[in-house]
Amino acid sequence: MIKNLRKAGDIPSTEILERIYSDEIGHVAIGHRWFLHICNERGVPPETTWQGLVRKHFKGALKPPFNDEARQLAGVPLSYYTL
Repeated sequence: MIKNLRKAGDIPSTEILERIYSDEIGHVAIGHRWFLHICNERGVPPETTWQGLVRKHFKGALKPPFNDEARQLAGVPLSYYTL
């Protein structure tokens, strides 16, 4: 969407979406750090714990495409969501 807006010359909307994108990476990174902290406190493996929570709380499989680059920037390994 950002690329399409930029191509159309809508710079204000592009800048807003880029800010949201950046903020979301930060939010996911913070959530992931807390998740790792809790897993460490409980002595459970983060990857399989996350996968178990997804299976428990979401119907069906996770559906790609995923923004692998953004998830990596947030510290979330690809292996978490390639169930």
